[in-house]
Amino acid sequence: MKRYFKVLVLVVSAIFVFIAGVSFGNYKTQQRLDKYIAYELLSSISASELKANITLLELLNSGDPTTAQKRLEALVDAGLAQITLYVNHQPLEQDINVIEAIKIAKKYRDKHPEYRINPTLEKSVKKTLDFVKDK
Repeated sequence: MKRYFKVLVLVVSAIFVFIAGVSFGNYKTQQRLDKYIAYELLSSISASELKANITLLELLNSGDPTTAQKRLEALVDAGLAQITLYVNHQPLEQDINVIEAIKIAKKYRDKHPEYRINPTLEKSVKKTLDFVKDK
């Protein structure tokens, strides 16, 4: 009987160590993913945004506000589609700035429903906008 008790204690201990290891591994993986999204992706997004803003300023300065507005609407779609990565892989700590940006975009889209979302990005955009539905 003592032998079975020792084996049982060993098996339970091994299971506990395994579960603790998996949990710790998941936590560390989530931390690395958070860091990757925050540092690696945001810098490339910022560079793309800067280029787009310059193009829009050139359109506005040339007297073509209609094209500038269409491009701004497309940039909103692109931005919301990029934030879908955040929605799909939420970090351990919620980023209030991202949530606030989604809320602002949702409010704008609710105010201007006549705009048609790019069909390629529609699923991602709607998923991102729905993320703040109850927040």
